Amino acid sequence: MENFQKLDYILDTHMNATEVTRAFGFKSETMISKLRKGKSHISTLYLDGLEKYFNIPSEIFIMTINDTDEIDELIKSYQLKKSKEKGKKEFQQKILKKLEETHLIPKEIFNKDFFNKGELNSFIKKHKEQLLMESTDIVVSAFSNQVFPKNEKLFHKLKGVWYGYVYPSNPASAEHGIWEVKTTIHDNYSVIDYWGNKGYLKIGKNESLIIKESYDYEDLTIIRFSNRQVSSGIFRFVIVSNQNHTLHEMVNFGFFSRQRYDLEEAKEILGSMESKQLKLDINFNERLLQKAIVPQ
Repeated sequence: MENFQKLDYILDTHMNATEVTRAFGFKSETMISKLRKGKSHISTLYLDGLEKYFNIPSEIFIMTINDTDEIDELIKSYQLKKSKEKGKKEFQQKILKKLEETHLIPKEIFNKDFFNKGELNSFIKKHKEQLLMESTDIVVSAFSNQVFPKNEKLFHKLKGVWYGYVYPSNPASAEHGIWEVKTTIHDNYSVIDYWGNKGYLKIGKNESLIIKESYDYEDLTIIRFSNRQVSSGIFRFVIVSNQNHTLHEMVNFGFFSRQRYDLEEAKEILGSMESKQLKLDINFNERLLQKAIVPQ
């Protein structure tokens, strides 16, 4: 069989002339017609194209292949081989993708050019060091998601402006003996209050926390409240913080409200200051210090 006869048979049996025309960039099927009739030379470029785009092995066009059964068998065998190679490659890519997603191999490792084995080993070593640093964070993050699951319904009720009312550690520091603290919860769960103390909201299953850092001393303030009362637009909280300008802790009860209250009315709701605060017992702190072991 001549090569043009082989091409003619392949086009009739294993391919579509229109598809070949498009793949080879011909404007019409005229050129294909000339090739299959022996009126134009079938170049190596065309044979490579058949193999690349249609899995037709170029070895069909050697002189010793002269039978259609041989052609069919060669095409079947070659396409089966290519199918297995493709499946194996796709499977390997899936494994590599999973390894990348789980950080077991560095991302983009196969897209980088390494001049020698030393560069590759150095790249992998840095990844291992980074992985070791992040491993604890991954565990903490997984645990955090269990303790503080997403609750969009509750968050929608919480975000926005609240007015917090609480007695100060030093009554003289507030003109009316009570603080009104405007607090805003933003869409990204960040929190900022009237004085510029910033933090974030963590929503738990039954209770939630607002954790803030003071703008001046970087002390942490933790506000804990029950989720059940949020929907009413007014709810109590307990706050753990340092007393003004000291390292002495105190526990304080107060309430948040969507409505802004007159300060005297807010004090009536709170009740006596003595029943709403627990301050660090300085004597307890001194006794504790006496028992401390001085590091050598």
